[in-house]
Amino acid sequence: MIIAAAFSGAMIMTGVVVGVGELTRRAPAAGIPPARMLAARRMTAARTRIALALPAGLVMLAFTRWPVAALAAAAAVIFVPKVTAVRAARQRTGRLEGLEQWTRRLSDMLTASRGLEDALEVSARSAPAAIAGPVTALSRRLSARIGTEEALRAFAAELDDPAGDRIAAALIIATSERGGAAGGVLSALAGILARDIAARREIEAERAQHRTTLRWIIAFIAGFTVFAIVNRSYSAPYGSVAGQIVLALVASLYAAGLGWLHRLGTIPGPGRFLDQLPGRAAGQQAAPQRAEAGR
Repeated sequence: MIIAAAFSGAMIMTGVVVGVGELTRRAPAAGIPPARMLAARRMTAARTRIALALPAGLVMLAFTRWPVAALAAAAAVIFVPKVTAVRAARQRTGRLEGLEQWTRRLSDMLTASRGLEDALEVSARSAPAAIAGPVTALSRRLSARIGTEEALRAFAAELDDPAGDRIAAALIIATSERGGAAGGVLSALAGILARDIAARREIEAERAQHRTTLRWIIAFIAGFTVFAIVNRSYSAPYGSVAGQIVLALVASLYAAGLGWLHRLGTIPGPGRFLDQLPGRAAGQQAAPQRAEAGR
């Protein structure tokens, strides 16, 4: 009865958390940059993990009557998916591949004596899927007669990657100088991107073995936890206050070890160097405030 009651309560609380999150979630505004959309998706994923962590902790508490075990189970539901995830690295590699293809096509257009603004607008028709959103937004800004430099800086901000900054900076310099060497510069940048992609794939292949080891360690910890829960005579000493302190120490050491292994297998993202125009950024920040004041 205690387990059933705890599980029912956990399901009710999960429904309440998810329901409140959906009712209070606002639809993204038109033209919202992909970086902010990605942040919104991460927030939604975090809410989902927190909603699942609550029933996991309650079920563990019902089985073991150990508060430390309940907290550890809830923390595992929240952080283990982040430790084992590889989606972000694959998305960045795919974005770099799309950017390299788009840069080569743009270089060919410029070599064929097409104007820079015209080539940027036309390039949106055949942009790779990984960067179709930012390229389409760039084309629309240029069609709306927004300054080329401002549009390119916004394009780099949407890509949110140093490689995009390099390409946008090269195009901005070509626009200001009105020279015809942009095609050659873009071709050279595409070659740099190709080498970067090849190096990243080699690194990912090597670190895939590391991530497999990490998953095996997590599976071993999960199996040992199930064994300890089922075999109550083995885990009985953890039921005391001193046992809970020891269990907290052991869980902390496991968490620190997994975090360290995850850090060893993660490629840190390089920082960007190209920002949006100060006036434009200030206007974008002030616009929502003016809208709220008008209401």
